[in-house]
Amino acid sequence: MNTYQIAEPVLEEYRNVMLKDERIDFLKVQANEQLAELAENKEIYQHLLKKVNAPEHIENIILWILLMSDEENVDTYIDEYDKDFTDMIPVCDLGDLLLYLVHLKKIEGVELAGFDYLMGYKSGGMTEVDHHAVTNVLVYIQKIKASQETMQF
Repeated sequence: MNTYQIAEPVLEEYRNVMLKDERIDFLKVQANEQLAELAENKEIYQHLLKKVNAPEHIENIILWILLMSDEENVDTYIDEYDKDFTDMIPVCDLGDLLLYLVHLKKIEGVELAGFDYLMGYKSGGMTEVDHHAVTNVLVYIQKIKASQETMQF
């Protein structure tokens, strides 16, 4: 996964400037609420867990990223729980959470159950989430470079 390859100083700065605690807290609450809702229907929940082959011990945020990075899982969730939002979980939400998790692991040294599984997880949806996260960081770096060049003149 390319997100894990982001240099630590860049990751630290991006987290401090772009991923405010309010945003991360909101996404964590959303993930936990949706996982709790999914777990209410044991049959569907177990089916989705099998689809992503989730490890037994896994952080909720990691599980939510795994589940929601698959369009079929999102469709199942929307249909089963009669959600009135679009047929997708915004990839920007998943990308921000992925960056947050990588920051926790690489910068803060936090052990996260299921992190290694997430880093090795291969699916089209996860590839898109990974690309989105890396692209956001690259755009941020480009903006900083452009502002520094402007300040030099």
